[in-house]
Amino acid sequence: MATPKYNYRISEDLFQTIEQEFDGKTIAKKFLETKDPSIFEEYGKNWMTRTYELGTKPEYIDRTYEMIKIAAKKTGQLLFPHEAQRFIEIAYLSVHLMSGVNIYTATANELSFKVMEGQCSIYETLKAELPEDELATLPCKSACLSAVKTIFKILKMPVDVSMPNIMPKDGFCLFKSIKK
Repeated sequence: MATPKYNYRISEDLFQTIEQEFDGKTIAKKFLETKDPSIFEEYGKNWMTRTYELGTKPEYIDRTYEMIKIAAKKTGQLLFPHEAQRFIEIAYLSVHLMSGVNIYTATANELSFKVMEGQCSIYETLKAELPEDELATLPCKSACLSAVKTIFKILKMPVDVSMPNIMPKDGFCLFKSIKK
C-alpha cells in the first residue's frame, strides 16, 4: 500500500495573486499623490481579508495548514497563534521584499513578528519620496496594524495588537498580538 503524498508547499499562484492585487509600491504611490493616510487602513483590511479568502480555498490549502487544524481539533488548543501566523506569513511574503517573516515569539499567549528595514515595499517607496519629518510619523503603520487585527477578527481570536517599535526610529516594525 502506497503512502499518500502530501503537499507541504503553499502554491506560488497564491503569492502571485496577492502580490498583483496588493502591490505595496502602488499603495505607497497612491498615498504620495493624495497624502491621505486613511487609505492604508482600508488597504490592510482588504489585503488580509483577501489573503484569508484565497488561503482557505481547497486548491491553496497545504498539508501544514491541514495539520494545524487537526492538532487544534484534537487538543482544543494550538489555533492561536499558528493559524493566524499562516495567513500573516502568506500576506507579508506576497507583498514585501522578504524571503521569510521574522517571527519574534509564537507561544500559546503571544505572536509577534518583525519587519526589518529594507523588507517593506511600502516603507521603502515612502522613504524614497517623503521628507524625513513626514516619514518619522510612519503614515503607513495602519496598513499593517489593520491587517493583523483583521486576521484575528476573521478567526475570532480575541487579542490585543500593538506596534511597540517603528521603522523610522528603531530600524524595524514589531507587531505584538497578545491573547486576551
